[in-house]
Amino acid sequence: MASSRPLVLGAIVLACVACAGPGATAHLAGSRLALTSAAGEVVALDSLLAGRDATVLVFWSAGCPCVRRYQARVDALLDAFPADRVRVIGVASNAGEPLVEVLAAASERRVRIPIYRDEDGAVAEALGARSTPTVMVLDRRGEVRFLGWLDNERQPGDPGRQPWLEQALGGLLAGRSDFAARTPVYGCAITRSLFGPKPGPCCTSH
Repeated sequence: MASSRPLVLGAIVLACVACAGPGATAHLAGSRLALTSAAGEVVALDSLLAGRDATVLVFWSAGCPCVRRYQARVDALLDAFPADRVRVIGVASNAGEPLVEVLAAASERRVRIPIYRDEDGAVAEALGARSTPTVMVLDRRGEVRFLGWLDNERQPGDPGRQPWLEQALGGLLAGRSDFAARTPVYGCAITRSLFGPKPGPCCTSH
């Protein structure tokens, strides 16, 4: 699969690959993107990249069955890659899922990765995430090096597993670029507004 052009997070302009189709691009002018931590602190997204060779954003939803299905595989990333080189965080972007509810669900399920709230879905919108649990890998410069799903399994143990995210992270840490920069995504649509169109069925292609 051909690699997508790298994306750079900037304070003025963001170039992003939208999920509308292969090669689709969009541009967003605005201030620096930020997330809200579990403590209620506003954290600049690029500050989360500091000191790591790769930062994995896992777009997360309390109500998405695909997120629940992938929880163990996402949590396992914390053990598979060195913490001083790779940071893994959950990003909750859905309208109607306030931080307190998201954190309560994550705590009940014993989710290991830290969850941040993406207020108004601004980060998801800027980076082209349209469903959960889409994953993205950003390098230390803020370039999006991978956008897709963790692997091609709908259920753990399905034959012919392709570990897309692991391949991307391994390649990035080794200084290679011989991995797919973009893969198919499935899941539950990220809702932008409580008053907008109702999302389609969960765990479908987006």
